[in-house]
Amino acid sequence: MVCGYFVAAKRYPAQQVVSVLMVSAGVIIATLASITNDAPTHEGGVLWYGIHESVIGIALLTMGVVLAAMLGLYQEATYRTYGKHWKEGLFYNHALALPMFLLFRGDIASQARALSMSRPVALDALPLVGACLGSCVRLAAVPALWLSLAANVLSQLVCVSGVHRMTSMSTSLSLNVVLNLRKLVSLILSVLLFKNL
Repeated sequence: MVCGYFVAAKRYPAQQVVSVLMVSAGVIIATLASITNDAPTHEGGVLWYGIHESVIGIALLTMGVVLAAMLGLYQEATYRTYGKHWKEGLFYNHALALPMFLLFRGDIASQARALSMSRPVALDALPLVGACLGSCVRLAAVPALWLSLAANVLSQLVCVSGVHRMTSMSTSLSLNVVLNLRKLVSLILSVLLFKNL
C-alpha cells in the first residue's frame, strides 16, 4: 500500500487502509513474539545472538515484501498497457530465470544424485495410479524423493498459475493481502501438522 501510494500515486479507501494496518499489526506481533533472547552461539567462527539473527531475517523479509509490491505495481501497469495476458507473464517469468540455474548446476546435480538414492516406490502401488490403471500394467519403481519433488512442482505450478491469473484480475494490494493470508494458513498448517514452532 505504501509503495502504491508513493510510487503509483494511488489513493485507498479507509476500509482498505484499516484492513492493511490490521494485517500488518498481526505480522509485527507474530514476528516480535517469535524473537528469542537465547544465549549466543558460535557457528562458523562467528558469534550469533538470537536478536541479531532475527533482525537480519526481518530486514531480508521486508526487502522481499517491498520488491514484491513493486513487481505487483509493475505487473498491474503492464497489464493495463498491453492487456491481461497472464500466461505470457508466467512463461517469461520462468523462461528468463532458467539460465540462472546454470550457476548452480553442480549443486543441482548433487541433489539429483541424493534424490535418486532414496528408497524406490512402485508407481502402481500409489493410490491414484493403482486405481486408474488397475492390475493391467506393471509400472517401474521410482525413488520416493523424486515423487515428492514431482508433487511439489505440480502444486507450485497450480499456485503460481493462480497468482498470475489473480494478478491479471485484481489490484496489486488485493493480491498481496491474499498472498499474506495464504502464508498465514501455511504457517498454521505447519505448526499444527508438523509441530514446527
